[in-house]
Amino acid sequence: MKIFLRCLALIVAFLSQSVLAQTYPNKPVKVIITYPVGGPADQIARELAMGLTQNLGQSFVVEAKPGASGSIGTAFVAKAPADGYTLLVGAGAPQTAFPVFSAKSPYDGITEFSPVLMIVDVPNVMVVAPHIKAKNVKEFIELAKTKPMTYASTGTGSSTHLAGEIFQIETKTKLTHAPYKGAAPVMTDMLGGHVDVSFLNLSAMLPHIQSGRLRAIGLTASARSKALPDVPTLTELGIKDVTGSWYGLLAPAGTPESVINTLYQAANQYFSQPEVRARIEAGGSELKLLNPQQFRAAIIQEKAELTELNKILKLRIE
Repeated sequence: MKIFLRCLALIVAFLSQSVLAQTYPNKPVKVIITYPVGGPADQIARELAMGLTQNLGQSFVVEAKPGASGSIGTAFVAKAPADGYTLLVGAGAPQTAFPVFSAKSPYDGITEFSPVLMIVDVPNVMVVAPHIKAKNVKEFIELAKTKPMTYASTGTGSSTHLAGEIFQIETKTKLTHAPYKGAAPVMTDMLGGHVDVSFLNLSAMLPHIQSGRLRAIGLTASARSKALPDVPTLTELGIKDVTGSWYGLLAPAGTPESVINTLYQAANQYFSQPEVRARIEAGGSELKLLNPQQFRAAIIQEKAELTELNKILKLRIE
């Protein structure tokens, strides 16, 4: 009788998974972003939502829950039902950095999530405000050693914050950190002359760089960007500052594997299209497209690297 009951339970579980796979999604799906509307996370999320809506025949609706270095929206999804109807477009900072730097993180960025697809890598670009006359990194360093300078980030513990901290260590300069809730308010204040420099995601800054309103002087990447081929990397200039962010799709831990697979196949198929790839890369991002297993391994590795880095930086988010 016990063997029969075990077999029956396995059959029921298998049938439940099969039915879920056939019916998912049967209602609108929320896609949570952790930064304000208008920034790079929003751009990627809306591209993703469009692709999933097309491929799965159900509405995927983007909803912003910004604040606290991206931890508010991330924690919201971590505690959501694991049914595939609340998803996260996560980023490196809230997923790996915040749990490392936070005095008390409300979630674990690894164990409380099921990775679906890493979508893009985005380098940070060093951009100076219009009132700063430095035309290149060397001139900026010289200027920063003669007067107080403020650099903006998208939040404490973000890659845009780490880029500035590493830059100071590498160049022996002193910059005052000004954290914001996202890229959009940073750009507003830079254009208004309220902050001097930033190391924001290239995808967020590119339109303002191309228009000539802001000046890019360096890229925190190992190679130059196709979108800005004339801008040198900091590595080329002898500054070991390789920071950036990634954006990817995650679900709450425990989401059925059939749902994860459905989402992965649909999203991967959409972003693999040449015209979509060209559009993404023209915006300053680089398609990564890691599967769930590769994505999880990348998150684990990044958290380990940040843990080691923080032994030097000693950052702490209270």
